[in-house]
Amino acid sequence: MNSGITRAASMGAVFGGGGLLLMPVLVVTGAPLLATPQAFAVGAYMALVPMFLGYLLFGYGLTKVSASFATTVTSSEPAIATLLAVLIVGERLGMLGWTGLAVIAVVLVILAVAPTNADQRRLVTTAAADTVTTAR
Repeated sequence: MNSGITRAASMGAVFGGGGLLLMPVLVVTGAPLLATPQAFAVGAYMALVPMFLGYLLFGYGLTKVSASFATTVTSSEPAIATLLAVLIVGERLGMLGWTGLAVIAVVLVILAVAPTNADQRRLVTTAAADTVTTAR
């Protein structure tokens, strides 16, 4: 994308290439997807709504936020998915799982309140200006 390739072309190439590489796996293991119309409908829904639409919106979002913010938000995805699995699906987590979620939460809070590079530059510039003013 830094070389001038559009967002749609770069994401299309990555996911299209990945899809082509997975075709042999589909041929070997995909019979249950074609077994019934319901199974095919579920597979089509999963491919189109959460995957295609989700990644389309994700790619659009990447053009609107900084790389550091995108990385932080992306890091929270497994924790959110885990919480949804516990709350909606009824999955159970052991102590180690809850500890892992707590560590992720603490790190995300630290990242949220940590000063940005712009804040740090402003502090340095202000300190330097105060030093010059005091020296006069």
